Amino acid sequence: MILGFALTEHCNLRCPHCIRDDVTNVKWLERQLIERLVDEALSLYGSVLVSFTGGEPLLHPDFYELAAAMSRRRVPYRFVTNGWHWRRIALLARNCPPQSVRLSLSGALESTHDAERGRGSFRRLLTSAAVLTRYRVPFALSLVVDRRSREEITAAADLAEALGAFAVHYILPQPTPPTAARGSDLAPEEWWQVKDAIRTLEASSSRYTRLLIDYGYPFEGPEELCQTFALRRIYVDTRGRLCTCCQLSNYGLNQKEVVADLHEVTLTEGYALYLNRLRELFQASRPKPHCPEITDPFPCLRCARASGKLGWLSRFPQSPWHQAAVETAPGTR
Repeated sequence: MILGFALTEHCNLRCPHCIRDDVTNVKWLERQLIERLVDEALSLYGSVLVSFTGGEPLLHPDFYELAAAMSRRRVPYRFVTNGWHWRRIALLARNCPPQSVRLSLSGALESTHDAERGRGSFRRLLTSAAVLTRYRVPFALSLVVDRRSREEITAAADLAEALGAFAVHYILPQPTPPTAARGSDLAPEEWWQVKDAIRTLEASSSRYTRLLIDYGYPFEGPEELCQTFALRRIYVDTRGRLCTCCQLSNYGLNQKEVVADLHEVTLTEGYALYLNRLRELFQASRPKPHCPEITDPFPCLRCARASGKLGWLSRFPQSPWHQAAVETAPGTR
């Protein structure tokens, strides 16, 4: 079982695509709760892989202690980072090495990446990659694909290969108010083109680095279940709440993703509630053949629509995803 923790809402960067963009009331997930939940998960599932996200997880004041706690329990852990804090990565890699690390990119070229994340951020990411290589910690890159970075798909694969990354993940970001306002979201039909381009690149190359499209891309025909619906992953937000999915957490204008406060119930008790909520979400998010919708081929956006998370798009008629606001159930905006 993958046990995902959003450690903090805090981040040193302000990426427009980020769904954790409200940092006015920063929360830190308590180390004591995390350790308790890991111990409960070990009893429930036998084996656990812990995944730390944020915000920027390395900014959590107890991150090193958390990593050490995982090492003592012989529980593998991994995390996603923007790569800015390479010295902290070096300390972890030397003393409590993670199973793997994912370095997040907004562009495969320095100019594209830094225009989004700030001057010097690309070179710091490269330094982090060098540190991980030095300590033999496997790492992957992930590229947020939008209108600015769409033409850098091949460059991202080349960069990952040159750095020795075991994979490059291409990510379809959910639309957010900042990306809708600036017009950087790809239209649905463009995502089919991106998917085809990545598949073609994958088939035509003999790279060491694997080319992967993260879940959320458009499906045609039989649809593979995500890790959540396949019951291979659970997610805890920065407030210690068990949620249906990380992609729904803090997204939109409601909190329908919240299942239980794990300060108040055990993981076993919360998981029973979680299974019931997942069954409801699975049924609500299925495509309806008699009533096709713009989100139908996109499983993550279907769940967002079913959870009433896309009503805000009504404020952005210029967005290629504007129609999804119409599909959102009344009263959930």
